[in-house]
Amino acid sequence: MTTPSSSETPLMCRRNADGQVVAVTRQVLSDEDVRAGGWEVASAADPGLQAFLRDVSGKSQLLSQTDAGLARVLEDLIDVLINRGLIQFTDLPEAAQGKLLDRRQTRASMANRLELLPDDSDSLRL
Repeated sequence: MTTPSSSETPLMCRRNADGQVVAVTRQVLSDEDVRAGGWEVASAADPGLQAFLRDVSGKSQLLSQTDAGLARVLEDLIDVLINRGLIQFTDLPEAAQGKLLDRRQTRASMANRLELLPDDSDSLRL
């Protein structure tokens, strides 16, 4: 028996008592699971489904927006720990070392290309 591809598998949704979509799946469900779970076939044009997907997408974007800032905080924290001698760069797993080196090299090359304004140490004194 072959499993249907996602294009053949209908999109299923569950709604709350107010009729709002609260869950979506492409998982193949048995007829029993569909009945017991209150699942129904959803149309991509369904405004309730579209609202659900916009809400989920918006929430994941909020997390993504903070990821870059948090990554920079962690890089700075690692630098502080190394500079204070609390850890050594080589204490980090090789994968982490590689990622940190890649980011440092990328940031350095971007700083050279994108230096549009002088930093405070280069500012002109009147």
